[in-house]
Amino acid sequence: MDERKEPYIEQQPVEDALYSKLQAQTLEEVQRLAGQVWTDYNVHDPGITVGDIANYALAELDYKLGFPLADYCVEKEGTFIPERFGLFPPEEAYTTQPVTTEDYRRLFLSHIPEIDDVYLVCDPQTGGYTIRVLLSPFEEEDRQKVCDKVKSLYNRHRNLCEFLSGEVEIIETDKLEFHAEFEIEPGADASVVLARLYATILRYLSGAVRLSTPDTAASSGIAPEEWLEGLTDAVRPVIPELQQTEYELYKQLREVEGVRSFTTCYLMKDGEPQTCFAQGFGIQLPTRKEELHVRIRQGRFEVEPDIDIFRARLETLYRSSRRRQFVRNEEEKEYHWPLPDTTYRDIFTHQSIIHDFPACYRLSEKENREETAFESYLKLYDRVIREGLSEVKALPRLLSLETEDAAILSDRRIRELKKTYLDFLDRLYGVESHPAWLAEENGYGETEEDTLRRRMGFLHHAASLTGNRSRARNILPGEKTSDTPVIKEWFCRLLGLESNDEHAVSNVLPKYNLRIVERKAGKSLAERLDSLLIDERMLEEDKVEPVVYDEPAADEARKLDEYNRMLEELEYFNENRISGDLFRGGTDLANYRTARLGAEEYILLYRNRERGGWSSLGRADSREILNTMANILRRFLCELNRACETVYVMEPVLADTGRAFHLILVFPAWTRRFHSERFRAQCEKLLCTLLPAHLTVEYHWLDERNMKRFESYYHQWMRSLADPRMGDYKRLLLQVIDELLTLTTKKTKPDDTD
Repeated sequence: MDERKEPYIEQQPVEDALYSKLQAQTLEEVQRLAGQVWTDYNVHDPGITVGDIANYALAELDYKLGFPLADYCVEKEGTFIPERFGLFPPEEAYTTQPVTTEDYRRLFLSHIPEIDDVYLVCDPQTGGYTIRVLLSPFEEEDRQKVCDKVKSLYNRHRNLCEFLSGEVEIIETDKLEFHAEFEIEPGADASVVLARLYATILRYLSGAVRLSTPDTAASSGIAPEEWLEGLTDAVRPVIPELQQTEYELYKQLREVEGVRSFTTCYLMKDGEPQTCFAQGFGIQLPTRKEELHVRIRQGRFEVEPDIDIFRARLETLYRSSRRRQFVRNEEEKEYHWPLPDTTYRDIFTHQSIIHDFPACYRLSEKENREETAFESYLKLYDRVIREGLSEVKALPRLLSLETEDAAILSDRRIRELKKTYLDFLDRLYGVESHPAWLAEENGYGETEEDTLRRRMGFLHHAASLTGNRSRARNILPGEKTSDTPVIKEWFCRLLGLESNDEHAVSNVLPKYNLRIVERKAGKSLAERLDSLLIDERMLEEDKVEPVVYDEPAADEARKLDEYNRMLEELEYFNENRISGDLFRGGTDLANYRTARLGAEEYILLYRNRERGGWSSLGRADSREILNTMANILRRFLCELNRACETVYVMEPVLADTGRAFHLILVFPAWTRRFHSERFRAQCEKLLCTLLPAHLTVEYHWLDERNMKRFESYYHQWMRSLADPRMGDYKRLLLQVIDELLTLTTKKTKPDDTD
């Protein structure tokens, strides 16, 4: 019988089939309801017939809903992409940021094929790394390029408050000569056998490192979480424990294919045999026949190897044995854990069960006739089945974390389901994408839909955030990878902020030609009043109305037009300044009022929350115009507040090794949320729990004027870190920043022991 190629339904035993079970239960229930009333179970009995047909429909529905979950996450002509749903493959879920020297050694060995081995030492007093590499004997690339690769790779995976101490060194090992006399098997090629012996010696002396990829993981019997432990991607260096002795190496040489026996076998240095290789040795590779120190017998005859064949075969064997071709160019090929096999299932059409009834019911004779009560009853079955299949069809968009799939969030029921799924992902990854303290401080009018979008953006990066949260920024210029510390990315994604380190918050208000004026002692009366209303008799109850929420424009072009119109029409902004009270409190629509001054004259008022009293923002001949202006102003201030929020992460040890494991976090202090002491405390608590416990952390909250100075120094300082010629300048910049920060409130947190 020919093998079936298409999907098919496997026949089940009658007693196990769902239809048989449903039918038995149906007949039992009919009999129970009928009691002693006789029924012949024929087609003209509607109860029996409906049960029979409905059971067939349920059995078919069960088949449609019986495929693996991943199949329902595949859309037509699409593939299963787990990241779309916040479900990450093993190489993203289980890999982590390197922490120990052994982790870094694995990283270098799996990504830089030009090196044979690497030696790392971390200074526990400063966190500085010294890196020395041993080059492969067959690499011809410029040595400086190899050092640059090592330096670049380290800085892409650097931990907070750690650094590369000095330049990467290339070490030269003492070379040993292979002296041996041995016999090979009949028919064996002497050049090939000799190449195998040298390849075995090379592998042994360089640590016998071998690379494995996910295709070998299944046969290894090791669970993915164990297989990927301490790795940064799916390429796993296998580093065996070796005794580094002559005896251990000799046992491997005896097993080389084509070797029958050894008469003598030594690794010589300065004419002396070596028995221990722990101090690190290389092997002298002969390039001419005269440099060979071996005698090869085949039977009663002595054979000579071909030096060219030997060299070519040795290089091939050496590279293939370590599988270094996998990482020859890490930009060209990536390795992934195999994904589950998925198939798109076209199961979403449903034909009405009315068509399954016998002809004697006359349910389909006339299409345009009036619908009977019985037909209406039967269509309830169709409705339930169609709605169920429709929900399954919408499953990919419901579970998706992609921005383009967020349009469905306008439906309240969808929002509830999405929230449940995001809560599940929170528990799965051990994170909080919407902690209670953040939900309580909804000062920027975040809607339920906005909250879900923000949570989706955070959970879309949950694997990299949790696995790499100790990773620092890449201080090398011109690198393709992000130069934002992961701890900052976590904080900004959680709060829905811009995480790019090049985003300067002190430039947000100048973009609109605005500046913040904070209330301070010693200012003139005119400055302190700032449109404060002297006569509040205009605030009589019959003249004042609250501002009603009005949905502003959605697209960016219309929003910009509205902002320009608002800045022109509200007299308050004639002087291109805004009080800190209005900047923060103006994000709440409840702080606005419109008051009638005359027959056709109205005024927009703002209630100052920090200093009391009311301020006039502008006038118009219509209350509706002012209502619209208040809504536009409120959204404008919400966006400005959010755009002015960030955190800067500074590592003083990069300029001063005497300040090891010390971290400085700098925040703006003039936004609504960041002006609240309670919210500040929650931000500090969050960052304290995320940062490594051995770091001492300072928190600084700067006003707009000091932040402008800080950002100027900070960006110069970051550029100076990449240039070793600017050592004195970066220390000077750090000193200037320290002097600036000492003027602000400064707290040092103890080590996190939670």
